[in-house]
Amino acid sequence: MTAAKGLSTRSLAGTTVFALRLIWAADRRRFTAILVHQLFSAATLSLMMLVTKEVLGGLGGDARDLWPKLIPLLMAVMVLTSINGAFRGLAQSWQRVLAVKTDRHILSLVLRSTIKTELLTFEDPAFYDRLQRAVFASRVQPITLVSSAVAIIQASFSLIAVGATFAAMTWILLPLCLLAPIPLFRAAKQERDARYGLNGKLAENRRVRDYLERLLTGRDEAKEIRAFGIGPVLFDRWNSRYDEEIADTTVLYRRHARRKIAARLTGDLITVAIIGGVWLYAGSGGIDVPTAIAALLGLFLLNTRVQAITFLFNALGDVLLYLADLRLFAASSSAEPVEPARRAYGSLSARDLGFRYPGASEPTLHGVDIDLPAGEIVALVGTNGSGKTTLAKVLAGLYPPSTGSLSIDGEPVRDPGVLRDRTAVLFQDFVKYRLTVTDNIEFGRPGAEDPARRLAEAARSAAADTIAERLDHGYDTVLGAEFSGGTDLSLGQWQRLALARAFYRDSPFVILDEPTASLDAQAEAELFDKLRDLFKGRTVLFVSHRMSNVRGADRIYTLDRGRIVESGDHESLLAADGIYAKLFRLQAAGYEDRDTGVGVRDPAIPG
Repeated sequence: MTAAKGLSTRSLAGTTVFALRLIWAADRRRFTAILVHQLFSAATLSLMMLVTKEVLGGLGGDARDLWPKLIPLLMAVMVLTSINGAFRGLAQSWQRVLAVKTDRHILSLVLRSTIKTELLTFEDPAFYDRLQRAVFASRVQPITLVSSAVAIIQASFSLIAVGATFAAMTWILLPLCLLAPIPLFRAAKQERDARYGLNGKLAENRRVRDYLERLLTGRDEAKEIRAFGIGPVLFDRWNSRYDEEIADTTVLYRRHARRKIAARLTGDLITVAIIGGVWLYAGSGGIDVPTAIAALLGLFLLNTRVQAITFLFNALGDVLLYLADLRLFAASSSAEPVEPARRAYGSLSARDLGFRYPGASEPTLHGVDIDLPAGEIVALVGTNGSGKTTLAKVLAGLYPPSTGSLSIDGEPVRDPGVLRDRTAVLFQDFVKYRLTVTDNIEFGRPGAEDPARRLAEAARSAAADTIAERLDHGYDTVLGAEFSGGTDLSLGQWQRLALARAFYRDSPFVILDEPTASLDAQAEAELFDKLRDLFKGRTVLFVSHRMSNVRGADRIYTLDRGRIVESGDHESLLAADGIYAKLFRLQAAGYEDRDTGVGVRDPAIPG
């Protein structure tokens, strides 16, 4: 097992402050009320020790001398106890509400930070480890954080009150009281750091298990898993991953159980030594017997509070370790997006563009030069794996180039937000939002002006209006059979909605990455017949491996192994007899019946 790594004292202090600020930000009024309640509880304990001393000191004397001293103390204890009891139920309800609000506040911090994270970061496996720990801190820990923090504050107030009273009675033994909890604190810290180290080691293991669980329980995956009979194989892999975690967890807790037993025995021996010290101190006349008995009561209260704080710090320590991840995760993603300046788009150019994925040994793009003049339809073709989609993401401002530059009308693009704001992208693996038809289209530009008009125009342009008309609730229909009143669509219908989303965005630069992959032949032909009219005045980058679909582009670029190897219009590239020509003729040959010699042709491919 890898060595555990915890937090330094400075980081622990900073994370503790961060945790308290999270609770305070969630609901400061309830948090303040809970603190006031804890102060009352601590004051009650201190007064109980004083009352005990006075009662014992008055035994054997005249009761008429005892009562004038004792009555005010008893009355104060009764008042504080009554207030404490009256507010205990309220404090518990406040704590539950505070836990829920803290849960929401912490998770919102994770989600806002994730939204601000650049797309390229999602290609880094280490990011998913950090994200998983941050999500774990947000979803599992807030209730533990609030309950442990409140309990520690209560125990600390009590410890201070009882410790001060104990010190006033027999201050000489207070250092020994402070030594007693050290072994427990040390053992708890070692176990906490080891657990955190184990969680870090198992992060990828758990991600794999989560993925296997989604495969085994997912609706979309169910048909293929049953068709191929791979359910048992996936289950065995899931079970094997769980065995690894169980084995590592068993080793960890077995090792630290011995350490905790030794620490507890050491602390108890110190406590026994303190009791002996009180006895000797009283026997030598250093303190009277009532004070000694009250001090022993204080010692018992101190010991229980210290053990409680040790236990709570052990629980809260786990939370603080995860909150440290959350703190770093939030800080690394806290930069606010820069609002791009509004201006005309112009022509986009890339020069000597290169891109390498995190952890990759070789770049995906090498020295790419490409021009996308304003108002033109530019096609990007190539075989699978040639880097087409990666280049599209760079041109859309989703990935920053590793080398080279991007410019609009000759002016360098320094903020990728400028590109993202002016680009509408339809990816081949578009998202199917299990929300309403309206949401699926209006997500193209949330908050846009005149949404009703834009919605109607976008749906009509993508021929998605006919889909909505056939649904029971029209544009308000929820898409997803797993929801009440919801329905599902065919892949082609989903693609029309995704295309409508791109139209709704109404951007001067449009990237279509295999936009017709799920459309039937007739719908595909109709779309390309209308493509120039639909995107009139816009710059369009059309990414495809279907040669019949790109022949009408103003210019065509062929990408091969991350490099632009040729460019020109359809006729010039055929004449050049390069990669484009070979791919085009290879696909065209697929429409000929070689057995009969009868040509079955795609109408988009010339005879």
